[in-house]
Amino acid sequence: MKQAPQILIVEDEILIAMDLEDMVAEMGGKAIASAHNIQTAMKMAESIEADAAILDVDVAGQLVFPVADILEARGIPFLFNTGHSAEHALRARYASAPICRKPTLPRQLKKALQALLTPPSLTAPT
Repeated sequence: MKQAPQILIVEDEILIAMDLEDMVAEMGGKAIASAHNIQTAMKMAESIEADAAILDVDVAGQLVFPVADILEARGIPFLFNTGHSAEHALRARYASAPICRKPTLPRQLKKALQALLTPPSLTAPT
């Protein structure tokens, strides 16, 4: 039996984090951890065994970039779930990371997560 994808969630607003956990579960994944501040998120990013991560850009007034850098170095794919307006800066720094705009629609999140979890060699050529 295939194991459910393990997803790290970094989100400072508890209700949004809970909604993301529910969306991940509905698509057959498992939210293995939620971090509500950058310090905790960085510790988790350094040690957790996750298949992917969902990152809010502004976490309690701090940018999530240090967490994204750790995940990127470890080869763990991530997407940004944000209401932040600096999308061009995200694209410049993390070109391959999908961006979901808040409020996040379940189908939008599902599509972005599936893209992260599908190895490039298995995707159809465009």
